Amino acid sequence: MAIRTPSGKTFPGNFTIIPSSKKWVFHAIYRIAFVGLYGERTCSMNRLVLTDEEDAEYRSFEAVVSTNDTFRSSKVMLCIFHAIWQPFKRDVYSLLPKEQSKGKGGKLTKEGKQFGKHLIYISVILL
Repeated sequence: MAIRTPSGKTFPGNFTIIPSSKKWVFHAIYRIAFVGLYGERTCSMNRLVLTDEEDAEYRSFEAVVSTNDTFRSSKVMLCIFHAIWQPFKRDVYSLLPKEQSKGKGGKLTKEGKQFGKHLIYISVILL
């Protein structure tokens, strides 16, 4: 968990060691541990949870949002790495124009770099 101050600074607020990646474990952390540690009032101020692609982590927070009034204002999304960068590298990067160079796999051309930057920028705005 990270906390963002009114001045825009972000810092870690909680590091949790997860004993297993089971859905019930994440559900217990969100529903019981966080509310127990921080209280309902603090948890009700949460607006965004970023997770990786772990279904147990993502879906259990979705379930908490839909079943617990404390988290009703929260949204859950994939972090930028999992939502944008991984699919970009997997699906788009190999299609961008590359320079031919000896002994190397080829670097992106100037146009390829610009296209990639614009695509990522647009994707971030859309999120």
